[in-house]
Amino acid sequence: MLLFIIAIAVLAVDQFSKYWIMGAHVAGTLGYTGAWNDLSALRAFLADPAVAVKNAIPQDGSFIVLSFTPNDAALWGIGNGNPWAVRLLLALTAVFVFLILFFSIRMRKKLPALSKVIAGLLIGGSIGNLYDRIVFGYVRDMICTKFIDFPIFNVADSAICVAIALLIFEALFTKVGVFECFEDEIRYLFRKPSREEAAAAAKERKKNKLSRFEEWIPEDETDDAEGSHDDGNDSADRGDGRAED
Repeated sequence: MLLFIIAIAVLAVDQFSKYWIMGAHVAGTLGYTGAWNDLSALRAFLADPAVAVKNAIPQDGSFIVLSFTPNDAALWGIGNGNPWAVRLLLALTAVFVFLILFFSIRMRKKLPALSKVIAGLLIGGSIGNLYDRIVFGYVRDMICTKFIDFPIFNVADSAICVAIALLIFEALFTKVGVFECFEDEIRYLFRKPSREEAAAAAKERKKNKLSRFEEWIPEDETDDAEGSHDDGNDSADRGDGRAED
């Protein structure tokens, strides 16, 4: 439940802030009257010198300002203006959202609390930007930091960045995290031994100085090989007996 609450909350705040900045700022303050999905018209409008001067809403202090910017590029501006790069990003995001939703639903009772928070942030942020690309053809960015030269971002981007930071923390300081849980589920789906079973097998292999091939030889094949070896000895004994006679 925690996972889905966080995902829904991130998605709601992200979409509310994006629609607010488009309605209250671009249409209300700057005067844009074109279609929201017309990216070229939006860019031309926002690039107008008279509009560019007003294209920021100062907040308390000078650290952050809000400035609507349509972004049709991938992460960090990769693929700017390349429609195939945007389509590839769209497909990869859709696959990522599906996989993380699939495993999170299957393992919602086994995931630690921190892993649920990470998964919720990733799901909410990814769906927020995926919705933008499907509906508008670009991502609606608005948050501009003044204390550091950083690309303009939005709430969904912030959620994904926080999730990545928590993933690093989880990998460094916790024993079991979201990666380990997903790995166990993948092993279960493909009928592979669990991490604990694989570690025990490796320990036994090292103890007995066995190779991986020898470890996985079925017992019945080993018995057959030993039996055929014994039969050869018996034949030799019988042969020796006839020779003595």
